[in-house]
Amino acid sequence: MAYCSQEDLLKMIPEEELAEITSESGGIPDPAIVAEAIAQADSEIDVYCAVRYAVPFDPVPSLVKSLSVDVAAYHLYSRRSVAPEVRRQKYEDAITLLKAISQGTAVLSMSSGVLTPNGREVAELTSQPRQFSRSSLEKW
Repeated sequence: MAYCSQEDLLKMIPEEELAEITSESGGIPDPAIVAEAIAQADSEIDVYCAVRYAVPFDPVPSLVKSLSVDVAAYHLYSRRSVAPEVRRQKYEDAITLLKAISQGTAVLSMSSGVLTPNGREVAELTSQPRQFSRSSLEKW
């Protein structure tokens, strides 16, 4: 499951511009190239996030979706060697945030709350006070 879609990219990049950077004819965006850029972006995200979380994410946190859009957009512009400064900066900011996530200085959250490390449930054990010990058993 991809973390973002072509429709998400179209919210950031005008359709004509997306067509220019993905299609040889420039008429309409090439969905295969867009999907490839999204897959590349999602792989980068997974590499960083897998240190702390179970990947791939399902459901996808909104921050991960946003990072996927920024990284995929940068890769699309880069394939034509025309990445605008704003796209390069957004890419670098995304990578900086992903590094912070992998180091544990930033935390991903979902609408239902904070994700647990590696997506695992955290177990808590409680018990009654100890009834027997070596010293108490020596009396017997």
